[in-house]
Amino acid sequence: MKDEDAKLIRSCLKGDEKSFEILLNKYKGPVFSICLRMVRNRDDAEDLAQDLFIRVFNILDRYNPAFPFSNWIYRITSNLCIDFLRKKKRKKLLSIDCPIDGKDGEMPRQFVSTRIGPDREMELTEKMKILEESIGTLPEPYRIIVILRHQQHLSYEEISDMLAIPLGTVKARIHRARKIIVDFFRRRGIKD
Repeated sequence: MKDEDAKLIRSCLKGDEKSFEILLNKYKGPVFSICLRMVRNRDDAEDLAQDLFIRVFNILDRYNPAFPFSNWIYRITSNLCIDFLRKKKRKKLLSIDCPIDGKDGEMPRQFVSTRIGPDREMELTEKMKILEESIGTLPEPYRIIVILRHQQHLSYEEISDMLAIPLGTVKARIHRARKIIVDFFRRRGIKD
Protein backbone atom coordinates (compact mmCIF):
# COMPACT_ATOMS: atom_id res chain seq x y z
CA MET A 1 0.00 0.00 0.00
CA LYS A 2 2.87 2.35 0.86
CA ASP A 3 4.46 1.74 -2.56
CA GLU A 4 1.13 2.25 -4.31
CA ASP A 5 0.61 5.58 -2.52
CA ALA A 6 4.19 6.63 -3.28
CA LYS A 7 3.68 5.99 -7.02
CA LEU A 8 0.41 7.91 -7.02
CA ILE A 9 2.02 10.84 -5.21
CA ARG A 10 4.94 10.96 -7.64
CA SER A 11 2.43 11.02 -10.52
CA CYS A 12 0.40 13.76 -8.80
CA LEU A 13 3.51 15.88 -8.36
CA LYS A 14 4.12 15.55 -12.11
CA GLY A 15 0.63 16.96 -12.72
CA ASP A 16 -1.37 13.75 -13.24
CA GLU A 17 -4.86 14.63 -12.01
CA LYS A 18 -6.07 11.04 -12.44
CA SER A 19 -3.57 9.89 -9.78
CA PHE A 20 -4.86 12.51 -7.39
CA GLU A 21 -8.42 11.35 -8.08
CA ILE A 22 -7.38 7.78 -7.21
CA LEU A 23 -5.81 9.02 -3.93
CA LEU A 24 -8.92 11.05 -3.18
CA ASN A 25 -11.22 8.07 -3.75
CA LYS A 26 -8.98 5.86 -1.64
CA TYR A 27 -8.91 8.20 1.37
CA LYS A 28 -12.17 10.16 1.18
CA GLY A 29 -14.10 7.55 3.19
CA PRO A 30 -11.67 7.32 6.10
CA VAL A 31 -11.07 11.11 6.11
CA PHE A 32 -14.80 11.82 6.14
CA SER A 33 -15.27 9.29 8.93
CA ILE A 34 -12.62 11.00 11.08
CA CYS A 35 -14.16 14.40 10.39
CA LEU A 36 -17.65 13.18 11.23
CA ARG A 37 -16.53 11.60 14.50
CA MET A 38 -14.66 14.76 15.47
CA VAL A 39 -17.23 17.44 14.59
CA ARG A 40 -20.43 15.34 14.84
CA ASN A 41 -22.16 17.17 12.03
CA ARG A 42 -22.44 15.70 8.54
CA ASP A 43 -22.40 19.01 6.65
CA ASP A 44 -19.39 20.29 8.56
CA ALA A 45 -17.62 16.96 8.09
CA GLU A 46 -18.21 17.07 4.33
CA ASP A 47 -16.89 20.65 4.15
CA LEU A 48 -13.83 19.74 6.20
CA ALA A 49 -13.07 16.66 4.09
CA GLN A 50 -13.32 18.72 0.91
CA ASP A 51 -11.12 21.44 2.42
CA LEU A 52 -8.63 18.81 3.49
CA PHE A 53 -8.15 17.44 -0.01
CA ILE A 54 -7.68 20.93 -1.43
CA ARG A 55 -4.99 21.54 1.21
CA VAL A 56 -3.36 18.18 0.60
CA PHE A 57 -3.21 18.87 -3.13
CA ASN A 58 -1.51 22.22 -2.43
CA ILE A 59 1.07 20.84 0.01
CA LEU A 60 1.65 17.41 -1.50
CA ASP A 61 5.25 18.37 -2.25
CA ARG A 62 5.88 18.57 1.53
CA TYR A 63 4.98 14.92 2.08
CA ASN A 64 7.94 12.81 3.21
CA PRO A 65 7.71 9.40 1.46
CA ALA A 66 9.74 7.81 4.27
CA PHE A 67 6.50 7.75 6.29
CA PRO A 68 3.10 6.26 5.39
CA PHE A 69 0.89 8.66 3.45
CA SER A 70 -2.12 7.54 5.51
CA ASN A 71 -0.49 8.77 8.75
CA TRP A 72 0.32 12.11 7.15
CA ILE A 73 -3.18 12.68 5.78
CA TYR A 74 -4.85 11.55 9.02
CA ARG A 75 -2.67 13.89 11.07
CA ILE A 76 -3.65 16.79 8.80
CA THR A 77 -7.31 15.73 9.12
CA SER A 78 -7.07 15.66 12.89
CA ASN A 79 -5.42 19.08 13.06
CA LEU A 80 -7.97 20.57 10.68
CA CYS A 81 -10.85 19.24 12.80
CA ILE A 82 -9.30 20.50 16.03
CA ASP A 83 -8.83 23.96 14.51
CA PHE A 84 -12.43 23.91 13.29
CA LEU A 85 -13.73 22.97 16.76
CA ARG A 86 -11.67 25.71 18.43
CA LYS A 87 -13.02 28.33 16.03
CA LYS A 88 -16.55 27.04 16.52
CA LYS A 89 -16.15 27.22 20.28
CA ARG A 90 -15.06 30.85 20.03
CA LYS A 91 -18.03 31.68 17.78
CA LYS A 92 -20.43 30.14 20.30
CA LEU A 93 -20.16 33.18 22.54
CA LEU A 94 -23.44 35.02 22.40
CA SER A 95 -24.49 38.48 23.33
CA ILE A 96 -26.55 38.63 26.49
CA ASP A 97 -28.99 40.74 24.50
CA CYS A 98 -29.48 37.98 21.92
CA PRO A 99 -32.88 36.27 22.40
CA ILE A 100 -33.15 32.50 22.74
CA ASP A 101 -35.41 30.16 20.81
CA GLY A 102 -38.19 28.67 22.87
CA LYS A 103 -41.04 26.37 21.97
CA ASP A 104 -43.30 29.43 21.62
CA GLY A 105 -40.78 31.43 19.56
CA GLU A 106 -38.03 33.80 20.54
CA MET A 107 -37.90 35.10 24.07
CA PRO A 108 -35.54 37.45 25.90
CA ARG A 109 -32.79 35.95 28.02
CA GLN A 110 -33.40 35.96 31.74
CA PHE A 111 -30.62 35.77 34.27
CA VAL A 112 -30.68 34.78 37.88
CA SER A 113 -29.34 37.51 40.07
CA THR A 114 -26.08 36.66 41.78
CA ARG A 115 -26.67 39.33 44.40
CA ILE A 116 -27.75 38.14 47.78
CA GLY A 117 -30.82 39.62 49.34
CA PRO A 118 -30.63 41.95 52.34
CA ASP A 119 -31.89 39.23 54.71
CA ARG A 120 -29.20 36.78 53.58
CA GLU A 121 -26.54 39.52 53.68
CA MET A 122 -27.47 40.38 57.26
CA GLU A 123 -27.41 36.69 58.21
CA LEU A 124 -23.94 36.25 56.69
CA THR A 125 -22.66 39.39 58.41
CA GLU A 126 -23.94 38.06 61.73
CA LYS A 127 -22.29 34.68 61.12
CA MET A 128 -18.98 36.39 60.32
CA LYS A 129 -19.17 38.30 63.62
CA ILE A 130 -19.81 35.04 65.46
CA LEU A 131 -16.95 33.36 63.59
CA GLU A 132 -14.56 36.17 64.54
CA GLU A 133 -15.76 35.95 68.12
CA SER A 134 -15.27 32.17 68.18
CA ILE A 135 -11.73 32.49 66.77
CA GLY A 136 -11.03 35.08 69.47
CA THR A 137 -11.97 32.56 72.17
CA LEU A 138 -9.59 29.87 70.87
CA PRO A 139 -6.54 29.14 72.98
CA GLU A 140 -3.48 30.91 71.55
CA PRO A 141 -1.85 27.81 69.97
CA TYR A 142 -5.07 27.05 68.04
CA ARG A 143 -5.90 30.66 67.16
CA ILE A 144 -2.57 31.40 65.45
CA ILE A 145 -2.81 28.25 63.32
CA VAL A 146 -6.40 29.03 62.25
CA ILE A 147 -5.42 32.59 61.32
CA LEU A 148 -2.38 31.42 59.35
CA ARG A 149 -4.35 28.71 57.58
CA HIS A 150 -7.68 30.41 56.84
CA GLN A 151 -6.85 34.12 56.72
CA GLN A 152 -3.28 34.00 55.39
CA HIS A 153 -3.94 30.86 53.28
CA LEU A 154 -0.70 29.15 54.28
CA SER A 155 -0.24 25.43 53.75
CA TYR A 156 0.15 23.05 56.67
CA GLU A 157 3.82 22.69 55.78
CA GLU A 158 4.36 26.46 55.76
CA ILE A 159 2.69 26.79 59.17
CA SER A 160 4.82 23.94 60.51
CA ASP A 161 8.00 25.66 59.30
CA MET A 162 6.93 29.11 60.49
CA LEU A 163 5.99 27.98 64.00
CA ALA A 164 8.73 25.32 64.23
CA ILE A 165 6.27 22.62 65.26
CA PRO A 166 5.69 19.17 63.73
CA LEU A 167 3.29 18.87 60.78
CA GLY A 168 1.13 16.42 62.74
CA THR A 169 0.72 19.00 65.51
CA VAL A 170 -0.45 21.60 62.98
CA LYS A 171 -3.05 19.20 61.59
CA ALA A 172 -4.23 18.16 65.04
CA ARG A 173 -4.58 21.75 66.24
CA ILE A 174 -6.52 22.80 63.13
CA HIS A 175 -8.84 19.82 63.58
CA ARG A 176 -9.36 20.63 67.26
CA ALA A 177 -9.86 24.36 66.52
CA ARG A 178 -12.53 23.59 63.93
CA LYS A 179 -14.34 21.39 66.42
CA ILE A 180 -14.25 24.19 69.02
CA ILE A 181 -15.63 26.67 66.46
CA VAL A 182 -18.45 24.29 65.43
CA ASP A 183 -19.35 23.77 69.09
CA PHE A 184 -19.33 27.58 69.60
CA PHE A 185 -21.81 27.97 66.71
CA ARG A 186 -24.03 25.19 68.06
CA ARG A 187 -24.16 26.82 71.48
CA ARG A 188 -25.39 29.96 69.67
CA GLY A 189 -28.08 27.92 67.90
CA ILE A 190 -26.47 28.07 64.45
CA LYS A 191 -26.32 24.74 62.65
CA ASP A 192 -24.73 25.51 59.25
